[in-house]
Amino acid sequence: MPKPPAHPTHHHVPASEVAGFIDRAALERVVGPLLGDPAGLDFTVRCLVGEGPVHHRGANWVLLELLGRAVAAAGARPQPAADALAVPLRLPPHLTHDAAEQSHPLTLALAPLDRLAARGSRAQEAMIDCLTDGPPQHAIANVAMVGLLGALLEALETR
Repeated sequence: MPKPPAHPTHHHVPASEVAGFIDRAALERVVGPLLGDPAGLDFTVRCLVGEGPVHHRGANWVLLELLGRAVAAAGARPQPAADALAVPLRLPPHLTHDAAEQSHPLTLALAPLDRLAARGSRAQEAMIDCLTDGPPQHAIANVAMVGLLGALLEALETR
């Protein structure tokens, strides 16, 4: 068996280099169709690539861009989920001013999760917790990926 190539020495890439490859307009085209209200698009993109540690920003862009390309190649048509769950914003109470600020504009599509566990089951509830917990750059990326993967699976199954 051939020996895998040596992993390059890990070093930190400057934030400016990560910001240099992030294409916000491309990301807007990928996640925009998942939003019911386009007014939340800027906030969603900011959560994905404008907040949190720089390595998460870059990883979110890479993964969502690749997934967006797969979705496009399959001819999938992402759209807001008809059957979805609000994603809570994990904000400290003193930063929450009204109920509208307590959930994210992007919702979690449940149909893709129905493929993995029965609706309302403890297993699916645990999946939902895993996908939506944590800081916005994690939770919103997870939610966007579930929506895109759901559209991709649907398109592949109808071929």
